[in-house]
Amino acid sequence: MEIKERKILERLTAGIAGFRLAFGGLITGSGFALGPEYLREELADGRMVVRGSARASLKKYYLLDLGLRLPKLAGDRVILDVYAARSDSPRMQYYGPGPDSEKGARSNYRLEKTLCEGTFAVKPARPFRFGATGGYLMTNVGPGMDRRFISTELVFAPAETPGIDRQAGFLLGGVFAQYDTRDFPGGARRGGSYAARYLVYSDRKLDQHSFRALEVELQRYLPFFNERRVIALRGKTTLTYTDDGRRVPFYLQPTAGGADDLRGFRPFRFHDDNLLVMNAEYRWETFSGLDMAVFGDAGKVFPRRSQLNFHDLESSVGFGLRFNVRNSVFLRTDVGFSHEGFQVWVKFSNVF
Repeated sequence: MEIKERKILERLTAGIAGFRLAFGGLITGSGFALGPEYLREELADGRMVVRGSARASLKKYYLLDLGLRLPKLAGDRVILDVYAARSDSPRMQYYGPGPDSEKGARSNYRLEKTLCEGTFAVKPARPFRFGATGGYLMTNVGPGMDRRFISTELVFAPAETPGIDRQAGFLLGGVFAQYDTRDFPGGARRGGSYAARYLVYSDRKLDQHSFRALEVELQRYLPFFNERRVIALRGKTTLTYTDDGRRVPFYLQPTAGGADDLRGFRPFRFHDDNLLVMNAEYRWETFSGLDMAVFGDAGKVFPRRSQLNFHDLESSVGFGLRFNVRNSVFLRTDVGFSHEGFQVWVKFSNVF
């Protein structure tokens, strides 16, 4: 209650002359991260948004990113985004391929990524959003820095873990569509979001790892008791497509496990070419600025698209807290339980 009354979260995120502290934003498993951020949303009378940040964690993960957004072109119906990012994740967890990987097979690797991309979106009417995206992604995989676990390349061969031995560079392109009726995207209490994206990854360096990916995510929020209580539902799937002789690199495969899907499992617990995840949460407001939640998660990874079904799902349950600032979740804590134990998560964003 004292956090809300003293507006501590608002003060931390407000900033001065565009400069403020940025919390989180790194990949799951990076640990507590923060750093300076510059954000100006009022440039050119609100027609230009500039944002840049440098964030790092004690585990030596870091993210440098810079973005330019033009949100009000053509009478507020066209949006243009340009974004660049450089990240280093030195302790990425990997347990092997497939849904039957063993908990005790944990290894780690280093993943460096450099991304440059642009997005063009059109809003013909308020709930609808269509667009296209394109860019280039450079990757580098190396030995993991977590000395508690063996490095991935010493355990898994390229035949079962494609991309572990050679680095690739990808030309990216795709299209997306969304129908969004949520009241507040960062902390919705009613409405829904129904989105699909189709991406092409063209391996320009090795010509071995080109693939295509179809991503679909459905969200629905059902309020009652004057919107002080909400049932939040989500289902998402990622399906990949490859031509003969091509394989999806393991570090770009869909994963399950972590703070944003199967919360009772360790980060990136399961890797494979395809993914299905479903989440349900019951959220209720305890007082202004704080919600509590109980949740259930189910999902799986699978090697063949024909296995998109509800068989052999992993599951987890748990509870959590959501701290809200300006109708968005600023801080989230979750405790998830599964047959592999329990996990505690602290994130500076909502799960969905």
